[in-house]
Amino acid sequence: MDLEELRSDSQQPMAPKTGPFPQSAFLTAWHAELGEGAQVLVASWESGQLAMMKRGDGLVELLGEPDLSDYHSPLGELTAADFAMLADDLSDQRRILFDSLPAEVSRPIATGLADAGLAPATSQHQSALVLQLPASVDDFYQGLGKKDRHELRRKRRRYEDSIGKVVLRTHEGADEGFDEFVRLHRLATGAKGQFMTGARERFFRRLAAQPGWRTDLLETPAGTSACLFGYADGRDYYLYNSGFDPALAAGSPGLVVLMAMIEHAIEMGYEAFDFLKGDEDYKLRLGAVRRPLFVIEAELPSP
Repeated sequence: MDLEELRSDSQQPMAPKTGPFPQSAFLTAWHAELGEGAQVLVASWESGQLAMMKRGDGLVELLGEPDLSDYHSPLGELTAADFAMLADDLSDQRRILFDSLPAEVSRPIATGLADAGLAPATSQHQSALVLQLPASVDDFYQGLGKKDRHELRRKRRRYEDSIGKVVLRTHEGADEGFDEFVRLHRLATGAKGQFMTGARERFFRRLAAQPGWRTDLLETPAGTSACLFGYADGRDYYLYNSGFDPALAAGSPGLVVLMAMIEHAIEMGYEAFDFLKGDEDYKLRLGAVRRPLFVIEAELPSP
């Protein structure tokens, strides 16, 4: 089967506010650069679709790896009865493992698999952290705890004193702004510094060339101090990845670019700033709340 079968231009994700991740443009980019050996399966109903993959040994997963696909969701409006039919269609496989599912879709999928006679196990495996944005920047800061508000303002002053004025510039497309993101990302220490392999850079570059994806740089007269790579759909912003210059770490550029982007999103009238997966404490201190993501596992009967 082919990803071109996904009718992404006419169907929205069944789970709301899941950004670009369930759509064919994102899934095609992932499969082209990182999906070697993954056989695409597209289940289609009149009212919706679901993109899956199998790699061998009879395991069926949702298309896209959990570390890079922050949300999974069918497209369209499907019911438990549709997912019961899916179990029949996959009867020649051995096991289902569906990850990164918001509650809006994990419940009907699990119900449908159970109605088909399976015994699906549902568990929470991660959370996305989502900040609901207020009407004004002042309201955002007033909504923080006094200690956190003071700390953010202190770090911003330190950045301005040691590095310079806060200047956020947006780049769209795979241009020099995106190249700066890759450069800064590779300056990181530890596992993050090893993340941006050639294949992952090509994947990110494909995303950067798609509508909605953007690179936001915190610029200084001497160059870029920090950057964010994310997606905006005119209603919400999804922070996919980031980087900063470790030589400027004392000025907290990573935090300052984040605050500048939150302020920008508020000024643009966005509803939410989605930090995506990761339970880091600083997201919670900024007012984000957990959106649970579930994994469903089920053994399929032997043919």
